[in-house]
Amino acid sequence: MKKWHITAIIGVLSIALMGLVYVQSIYIKRGLVIQSQIFNQYINEALVRVAIKIEEQQAYQTLSRPNLETIYEQVQSINGNCGLSLQYLNGQVVLDIDKAGELYSFSGSSFNEIDSLVKLANLGPEIESELTGGLLNGYNNLIEDMTMRFLYGNAAKPIFDSAQIFNYLQYELDRMEINTPFEFALLDGYSFRPLFSSFDKKPLSAQHQAYSTSIHPSPFSGEHAILLVDFPKKRSFLLQSNSKLLSSSFLFIILIAASFGASIFIILKQKKLSALKTDFINNMTHELKTPVATISLANQMLNKERVREDAAKVKNYNNIIGVENKRLGTHIERVLQIAQLDKENLKLSKDMVDVHVVLRDLLTEFKLRFDDANTSVSTSFEASRSDIRADQGHIISVFSNLLDNAIKYRREVPLEIALRTFVQKDLLCVEITDNGIGMSSADQKKIFTKFYRVSTGNIHNVKGFGLGLSYVKTIVEAHKGEISVKSELNKYTSFLVKLPLTNKISI
Repeated sequence: MKKWHITAIIGVLSIALMGLVYVQSIYIKRGLVIQSQIFNQYINEALVRVAIKIEEQQAYQTLSRPNLETIYEQVQSINGNCGLSLQYLNGQVVLDIDKAGELYSFSGSSFNEIDSLVKLANLGPEIESELTGGLLNGYNNLIEDMTMRFLYGNAAKPIFDSAQIFNYLQYELDRMEINTPFEFALLDGYSFRPLFSSFDKKPLSAQHQAYSTSIHPSPFSGEHAILLVDFPKKRSFLLQSNSKLLSSSFLFIILIAASFGASIFIILKQKKLSALKTDFINNMTHELKTPVATISLANQMLNKERVREDAAKVKNYNNIIGVENKRLGTHIERVLQIAQLDKENLKLSKDMVDVHVVLRDLLTEFKLRFDDANTSVSTSFEASRSDIRADQGHIISVFSNLLDNAIKYRREVPLEIALRTFVQKDLLCVEITDNGIGMSSADQKKIFTKFYRVSTGNIHNVKGFGLGLSYVKTIVEAHKGEISVKSELNKYTSFLVKLPLTNKISI
């Protein structure tokens, strides 16, 4: 995949993700606005119902039964002992008349209807005159007087009960399923003087932003009060009401963003891996082609008559074929080892291994290569214990790779290698330090990556597949150990391998 293809994909996905986040944020904002409007509507409806209840309560207090009984007593005192009894029962006016020991009862919805019924009964002019001129007129006059006092404010000043108003508000809000704390106040309709208030030192400007409604205890008198209600935690209540929507939206956005990031990471990683594999294939082709070409050339020389007659040349060419064949086999073995590690089929045959013995044997094996590279080796085996339980073949390969890298990545100066062992807690530590070309901090983070090779600039004398250190790390970790590196360009490189001693690793 070309670089501009990846750039285009990342750009398109980024725009799509930002567009999705923007659209989702607009959707959430609109949802909150709608929720706020519904909240406002519910509150206004609740306040109207509370105002009606307060007005009804005031009306009831004015037209309560004690007042009606007072009116009845006044009517009775006007008419004296006339044998007439007037009552108001179950929404009906009831008139009882006692005439010569005989009881007559009339009921109707109004005084005029009662008057008509009495006249139809033909009880006599005396009864009709007393009824119309006395009882009914007096009752009408008192009711009219009380109604005028109620409507035009001549009645006693209304008394508001703050606890009752709180209960009204609480009941109406519960009906609306609005269960957030609220504050309320009742103000005089003209002076805005608080009759009572539960606002906690809230400034007047904040009170004016509260929900309000008017209360008219005496509708035609002009007297009124203003009920204020405020919800200090309104925003958190609205957010909580939309918590499922908000959390699900946020979760999906996070999942999409994470998927987007993971996709970009995988694309870039695959592109880098593809480049490394291409470099590996080219390098492997060269590495395998070289010994094959050398073997072929040696074989051609052996087929010549004059060469076969020279025993020294035959021996030399046979040695060349053997060396190149061994080299070819080594390359193939390394590739097969990595393929085996990729399939996670690595099987370790763990035995007791003395690391000091392994290191001494390797130094002997590498002696000719050290001499050829003008190398001096110093050892410091400080570890009091060096026995580990491990796969000896793989452990030998680990340290062999590290020594081999020290020789490959040397400078044009005499190579110096320092090999040191020591015990740290229950770990055997093996430190291999050289004064080679070193590496940058960026290379130090990547050298254990498969197929990665440290760049040597314009010098191409370093051969390999970029598999050695990846193999080393895999084997060390398979033995429950760890490996780290410290280096500085053109100064030194130091690898530290830590392996559990025998009392800390299981078979």
